[in-house]
Amino acid sequence: MEERGHLQTSGGPVGKGPWQTLPGRDYHAPEIYDLDRERVFARSWHCVGRSEAFVAPGDYATPEIAGESVVVIRDQHRRLRAFANTCRHRGTQLLQGRARVTAIKCPYHAWTYGIDGRLRATPNLRPEDGIDRDSIGLWEIALEEWDGFVFVNLDGNARPLAERLAGEPDSPLQLERYRVGELRVGARREYDVAANWKIVVENYHECLHCPTVHPELVRIVPLYRRGEVEEEGQVLGNSMGEGLTSFTMTGTSSLPPLPGLSDLDVHTFYGVYMFPNLILNYHSETVNAVTIHPIGPERSLVMSEFLFATETVDVPDFDPSEVVEFRDLVAKQDWVVCELAQQGVRSRFYDHGIYPRQERWIAAFNERYLAERGPAP
Repeated sequence: MEERGHLQTSGGPVGKGPWQTLPGRDYHAPEIYDLDRERVFARSWHCVGRSEAFVAPGDYATPEIAGESVVVIRDQHRRLRAFANTCRHRGTQLLQGRARVTAIKCPYHAWTYGIDGRLRATPNLRPEDGIDRDSIGLWEIALEEWDGFVFVNLDGNARPLAERLAGEPDSPLQLERYRVGELRVGARREYDVAANWKIVVENYHECLHCPTVHPELVRIVPLYRRGEVEEEGQVLGNSMGEGLTSFTMTGTSSLPPLPGLSDLDVHTFYGVYMFPNLILNYHSETVNAVTIHPIGPERSLVMSEFLFATETVDVPDFDPSEVVEFRDLVAKQDWVVCELAQQGVRSRFYDHGIYPRQERWIAAFNERYLAERGPAP
């Protein structure tokens, strides 16, 4: 997972550093994980993937957010909807995995809902039993789309997604010229990482580890050799090495650049983090979308999707392997050290650590996380 580029931001953390890290227990204690689920993930816009995964009416997936199973489904009007994955009768989980249905039928008592969430059938019940089908549909959950991404929010009082995007310190709205909504998934990788979700996010926000952990990467972005992620004099992004255009083993790619990019864009890497679980890496020929899904106090599922122009994917011999394999290498290098960090913060001796100046963006993330989570018991 490549390190973040520098975008116009509202600034780093308060003060000049060094800063104190989160306490060790914040990365492994079950009670902190419960707080993260309820106060961070249950109240935030959580990216669950790309809308192109839902092609036809009835296409659905069942992501888990803050311990809550959600049905994301395309209805008969081709609108994406989200519902609690629980029957209104006695709470049975309705669907699992990802597939296509014409109706949502409870596996227990066969109460059946339309793909729009309305209750359609209640077998063996008579009108005099008093069940008003029109008033007992599936519980709907807020869902919004942006640039081809699907976001779900369990908070019934959530601010509109557009407001949240505009308020991000690294706002992806600054990079609309990449037209991410028009891109298509050309490859994906999935990783089960034995580390708390915050360790995964923190790893993305610094490059002090890059010279040691990522020898291939620092050959592509010279700035990373110095452990920095912010390039002096750059308004946006990090410059790549002389003549280099891509995150591949050679620094170049046989794939065509994305349409509409300037020569500066082609030779620059941009990275955006959207709290709490979406990372976007912008490159000359692809945009790499990374979503982080906590599945335990010390375990995270990381999905990495590679987005390309439609005309690139449609070429009969389309082969993104040079891009995918390089990023897969970097990601696996990251997971090794993230998992070692996870083991280390469990030490009885680790009360907290220190962030030097080069890790100021982690300190800023920690400040935001604490503001969203609130105090712990």
